[in-house]
Amino acid sequence: MADKIRVGIVGYGVIGKRVADAVQLQPDMDVTGVADIIKDARLEIAQKKGYPIYASIPDLKEEMQKAGFEVVGILEDLVKESDIIIDCTPAGIPPKNFPLYEKYHRKIIVQGGEKDHVVQKSFSTFANYADCVNLEKIRVVSCNTTGIARILAPLMVTNEIEDVFVALARRAADPVRTNRGPINGVVPVLGISHHGPDVITVFPELNDKIYSLAVAASFTLSHVHMIKIKVKNPIDRKELISMWKKYPRIIVRRGKDGFNDTAQLVEYYRDLGRPRYDRPEVFIWEETINSDEKGNIYLIYDVHMESIPIPENIDAVRCLMGHTDVYKTVKLTDKSLGIFESEYDYNAKLPGDSPR
Repeated sequence: MADKIRVGIVGYGVIGKRVADAVQLQPDMDVTGVADIIKDARLEIAQKKGYPIYASIPDLKEEMQKAGFEVVGILEDLVKESDIIIDCTPAGIPPKNFPLYEKYHRKIIVQGGEKDHVVQKSFSTFANYADCVNLEKIRVVSCNTTGIARILAPLMVTNEIEDVFVALARRAADPVRTNRGPINGVVPVLGISHHGPDVITVFPELNDKIYSLAVAASFTLSHVHMIKIKVKNPIDRKELISMWKKYPRIIVRRGKDGFNDTAQLVEYYRDLGRPRYDRPEVFIWEETINSDEKGNIYLIYDVHMESIPIPENIDAVRCLMGHTDVYKTVKLTDKSLGIFESEYDYNAKLPGDSPR
């Protein structure tokens, strides 16, 4: 396909490797290459997949080559050859790379660990796609914020949200990070967690209406959210189930059908053949959905932290490159990534379909 968007990926870690694979599946994008400083088996995967490898630090190029990797250039070369850069390096590093990206007038996407103020806008497809079209530099919000934004989006277009409280049980660390996290304990965030304020960066309407608490505990599979939402006009439980089932990137299933816990979720998606048992969709336990005549809504849902922001990264590429139709973007991204439920309605209205 002519005129594909050339995407350079900086950082080939938990998010970067998934972003690279997702970009490569897109009919309108190509992976220009991946840049990193590692020189071990992790980079071997990129080489076996045929991704051109670049050294993020020029002085490390020779060491990476001696380790057996075919390094075709340095970070500056990757930037020159790309239309857009997705920087998946740890928080604090992307701003150090900005001068190089800006030197060549490249579009820039960073990840949710970065501070909101270093970019023009935070981005979440369902929440504020139209606000970010043609911008130069955006931040795809974190896994937890992505999950919350997806859950709230349908309610934002059909009702008025008066109050949100979310309690998060966070995984101790990503599965590969064996040197991190509590081993035998629960670690509370002392005070409001950053998740509520982060949601406000994409849903400013929720300023002073959302509060979040979080704990980290001794597990690594995913995050679990327990949320209470108060809306102006009460909604029947059956209507809520039907509403969330039709929205893309949301799954509503009954625990008693074999999804009683997070371990069973992982096993199901492993058996389904998903790469790395990834699940970019938010998973809602149907039995936990409830509501009352006062407008209160209650539910529990699961967020797979390693893969949930990947579709949003792909959407963000098209958004920055000037694609204005969020519905076509979401549908194309989901089709390429194999995200599908028979009840999905890709015309279901999104808050992010028009500028604020």
